Amino acid sequence: MSLILCQTLLSQDRGANSATGHLCQTLIVRRAIIGAAKRMIPLCVLCQTVLFVHTKLLLNLNNAINALANRPLKEELSQRAYRRCLAMAQRELLGLLDAAGIRPAQLTPFPPHWIPRLLALPDAWFERLGRRMLKIDPLARSSMSDDLGAGRKTEIDWINGEVPRLAERLGRKAPVNARLCALVREAEQAKTRPSWSGDALLAQLREAVAGARSGVLARV
Repeated sequence: MSLILCQTLLSQDRGANSATGHLCQTLIVRRAIIGAAKRMIPLCVLCQTVLFVHTKLLLNLNNAINALANRPLKEELSQRAYRRCLAMAQRELLGLLDAAGIRPAQLTPFPPHWIPRLLALPDAWFERLGRRMLKIDPLARSSMSDDLGAGRKTEIDWINGEVPRLAERLGRKAPVNARLCALVREAEQAKTRPSWSGDALLAQLREAVAGARSGVLARV
């Protein structure tokens, strides 16, 4: 694929509400397009990559939750309160993608819109239906959690930060992912790394949603 075609994709409808415009202007997609152009990846492969990017983003929203939990992934995902936090973050992104006319690709046995429902199930049901998600190294953590543990700056702006940016382009809000971004940035600056419980983190996210709703009502 030529750099000219790359520039064409990146310049698609910066101000309007087309799906292509919203898809191509998010930082994560722009980075994928530029990288593909530099490596001369065929256009057909690039198109498939762009379709998969938002599904990968949907799954990676858990990185922030795992980092704030300061627990191994398997332990975190085994607790419903943390999964409900992830379900909230994912529903928020899926709602924005729907509004933008973007249909995320299916990369798991479940369609993307089913994943939040699966995550919100009680532990016993999730252990049966989502067992593949729990087949991971019991000590593994997300890269964002590793970054926090090592005192490095995280990639929160490239992951959860994508959601508020998409919301802004659509004239909407993304309070759940915005709050997750704020909490991770606070953790980056903290002298002692926080370890959020699932219930406390869920309360934070619900508070963010309630605040956004009250702000909308106040303007009506």
